[in-house]
This record gives sequence, structure tokens and C-alpha cells, in this order.
Amino acid sequence: MLYISSDKKVRIDELIERNGILIVKGEVASSSRKGLFHNTSVIYSFKRKYVIEGSCDCEISRYYGICKHQIRLLYVAFRARKKINKENKNSKIINNSS
Repeated sequence: MLYISSDKKVRIDELIERNGILIVKGEVASSSRKGLFHNTSVIYSFKRKYVIEGSCDCEISRYYGICKHQIRLLYVAFRARKKINKENKNSKIINNSS
């Protein structure tokens, strides 16, 4: 695990930054079922400022596409990105921002 949010509701397992694309994988706590975490991933384009693809094992994502868990994971990743890169230089992070 690379990062846990201060409220302990978001866990980032993998963060990859390459060629203007951010790939984040992790777990986000369910708001309706205590103790349950949803497996979530998001692929985001910095250039287009757009979520290219996302997945989550919650019911909303299954039927409607993007869900609040994907947005929460992306938000936490944006806020913690520099800290994660600094603390985990040799972990599951690739940072080729060129």
C-alpha cells in the first residue's frame, strides 16, 4: 500500500504517471456498508483533463459508469501525488512526466 488518506477511507495501492496520463488503483470505503472497501481504478489524462477510463465493483459503477468512489480515489491521488512520489521512490510508481 502506497498511501492511506487521513480519514482512512481511501487506500492507494498503485500510482503510475506516464506521458501525461495518471493511472491510480486502490480501495475506497463504502458509505452505505461499514467495513466494506470497493476495488477502484481510474485512468486520467492531464492534457485533456478527462477521465479516460474507470472501474469500481460498486453497484452504481456497474450500471451507470463513473461513481463517487472513482472520483474520491482520483481526488485523493491528486492531493497526495507529490507526497507519494517523494516517500515511495522505489515502489509501484513510475513518473515519466516528459
